[in-house]
Amino acid sequence: MNRLLETFNWSIAKMDLSEITGLPDDALHVLTGMLILTLAAYVLRRPPWTWRPWLVVVIAETVNEAYDLTQTLFPTDEGNLRASLHDFWLTLIWPTLILLLWPRFIGIEHDAGPLAPLRRLWHSREFLIGFAAATLIGLCAAIFFW
Repeated sequence: MNRLLETFNWSIAKMDLSEITGLPDDALHVLTGMLILTLAAYVLRRPPWTWRPWLVVVIAETVNEAYDLTQTLFPTDEGNLRASLHDFWLTLIWPTLILLLWPRFIGIEHDAGPLAPLRRLWHSREFLIGFAAATLIGLCAAIFFW
């Protein structure tokens, strides 16, 4: 196990993922941001338009970009601040828009009204499992048909 950790390189793993899926690095950042947001919402049992799942995306991307900026073993273009800010922006654009705009579109702060059943549906375990499964299936299909 220790030997496996010594030979693992995050930069190479990301490049391999891009090569396997055929997706450019920018698309992978956008999809990863949405995937992390969905998984964080499921694990935290919070809607994705709340601040906690969004904060998980921010922390994950900050760790990723900190690694990119500090790694010196594998020379890539990701080691400069401009590329790092670009990747950070791409990963956080949709989670941030969901955080800021979604509650205003559906008036989620009110438990009454025509959208109250939607709020109750979102908090049901069956819906969350189905939502997570549909997101993962959609991601796999997009990668397969790309």
